[in-house]
Amino acid sequence: MKRHGFLFILIIAFFPVIFFSSCAKIRELAAFDVSYNIPRTTFIYTPTKDKSGEQLIYAGYVSANLDSILNANGLSGGMVGNTTFTKCSITIDQPDSVNFGWLQSLRGEISQTSEPPAEVFGYVTAVDPNAKTVNLTLTNINIRPYLGGTSFYVRVYGVLNGAVPVEWVQMYIDGTLQLHLEPV
Repeated sequence: MKRHGFLFILIIAFFPVIFFSSCAKIRELAAFDVSYNIPRTTFIYTPTKDKSGEQLIYAGYVSANLDSILNANGLSGGMVGNTTFTKCSITIDQPDSVNFGWLQSLRGEISQTSEPPAEVFGYVTAVDPNAKTVNLTLTNINIRPYLGGTSFYVRVYGVLNGAVPVEWVQMYIDGTLQLHLEPV
C-alpha cells in the first residue's frame, strides 16, 4: 500500500511539470511572426539658430495598437513577444527644394513615455547630402518593453553640419515592425 501511495504522490508531483512544459512547447509551435507597418508619422521640424551640434528633430508618440494587431491576425487573446524594427526611414516632404544637406548624422530612440529610460533603435552615421530619404541602420533591439497598449514614444536626434536653409521642414517617419505573436 505504501508503494502505491508513493507512486501516486510521485505522479501528482510530476504532472504539472510534464503538463506545463508540453504546453509551453505547444504554445511556441503555435506562435508566428507578423510584419506591421506603423502609421506614417508626419511632423514639422523648425530649426534653431544653431549651425552645428545635436538637435532634437522629432519627439512624439507613434501608434501601434497591440490588441488590434492580435485581432487582425485572428487571435482574440494572446501575447506579443519579441518585437523589432525591420525598417525605419525619415523622408523630407516639404519644401520640395530641400534635401538632407544640412544633416551629418541621425539617431532614433524609443521609450514607453516621454520620460527616460530610452534606447537607441537605429542610426545613420553619414547622411547623403543629396538625399530626401534616409534609412536608419537598425540595432535589432527588442522594443517590446516599450510598447504600451496603443503607442510608443520616439525621439529623433540629428547632428547638424550647417544651417538649415529654410524656416521649417515637413518630414515623415515610415517604419515596419516584426512582432512575435503567441496564442494563449
